[in-house]
Amino acid sequence: MEKKFLLLLALLVWGTTFAQDEEEEETDTSTNLVTNGDFENTATKTLKNLGQLEDLCEGWSTATKAPADVFAAGIKSVKVSVPENMFGKQGAHSGDCYAGFRAYSKDNKYDRSYLTIQLDQKLTKNQQYCFKFDISLADLSKYAVNHIGVYISDRKMEQPNTGSIGKTPQILHQSNKVMMVTEAWETICGTFTATGVEEYIIIGSFATDSELTIEKVKKSRDVTGSQIFHAYYYIDDVEVKAIDAASQCKCSAADEVEADLIYSKSSVLDDKAPISAIIADTDVFYAFLKSDVNPIAERDLVRLIKILKDNPNVKLEVIGHCDNDEFDEGKINPRYQDLGQIRAERLVEYLISQGISAMRLAPKTRENTEPANSRPTPLSKAQNRRVEFVVIR
Repeated sequence: MEKKFLLLLALLVWGTTFAQDEEEEETDTSTNLVTNGDFENTATKTLKNLGQLEDLCEGWSTATKAPADVFAAGIKSVKVSVPENMFGKQGAHSGDCYAGFRAYSKDNKYDRSYLTIQLDQKLTKNQQYCFKFDISLADLSKYAVNHIGVYISDRKMEQPNTGSIGKTPQILHQSNKVMMVTEAWETICGTFTATGVEEYIIIGSFATDSELTIEKVKKSRDVTGSQIFHAYYYIDDVEVKAIDAASQCKCSAADEVEADLIYSKSSVLDDKAPISAIIADTDVFYAFLKSDVNPIAERDLVRLIKILKDNPNVKLEVIGHCDNDEFDEGKINPRYQDLGQIRAERLVEYLISQGISAMRLAPKTRENTEPANSRPTPLSKAQNRRVEFVVIR
């Protein structure tokens, strides 16, 4: 009896420990890997001037010789105070502090500046991460620009001059729009799948002046002071968190434009082409996480349906696909599991409703294993959300 009791106790302890370990793993996925991402750990007692971010703000430094700035509430210096400072008026997105950098300048006296920090740990290979930060254009900026983002690196960047950094950021606003909101904060966010070597992030504007979209900003009547010939941004709440699916990395609802993108291609084959070639050229495309046959698909299926009716001996495999983001979404939401199969089956149902015998149609799936395009752009992903047809020999 005593042995049984000890065995039961051991199992209970192991089960409790296992549950705790699992709970700790879940907690880790929501942990921000950016120390002092809200800039609250700043030595505000000695904060007096611009250019003190590297000296006073824990963890943060500049990636070039051009200094970056930190601002705080409750200090005497009006240059770097919150909410009012020498660049305008803006309360912190959270807490009492935020940082600032220059994304563009038409005046040679001012250089672009970049913020950089080492992450709490090296990113895990093949793990997907959400990168997010909030910015607000300073009121006295004469200009606003796009191409503001995050460059993710395996090493610390210390460019020994004040020039622009010639790198391609992995994280940009989804539409890469000009960030010109002054009265509130806007969120820039995006996902990144790590290779296992990344350990640093740099934030700023990486495009050349000729590549930037530069827009003039009209100063509000409520703002006092003269505009400066630059695009200066406040930044707050920088986050890097592990995620399981792209839907867990959300910016504002107004920015979710990719979900409605449906790819459409023009057929290059005329009706004299072989039937098998015309069928192979007929793909049906979908919006993100959608499986219903949309009006664009109905238009593209007209020729296929006619071919099937004119050739009653032709049988088809109807093969469904999804993109990587949809596949990941299926891992956390059962509704979207086997989305490629669901698309194939619903398309078979549609063809049956148009008078095609079910005996001639075999739904199959490849899910995300055979992408039409491997690039991570929205248009490339839209090409992968498809159903294609293969004649059964």
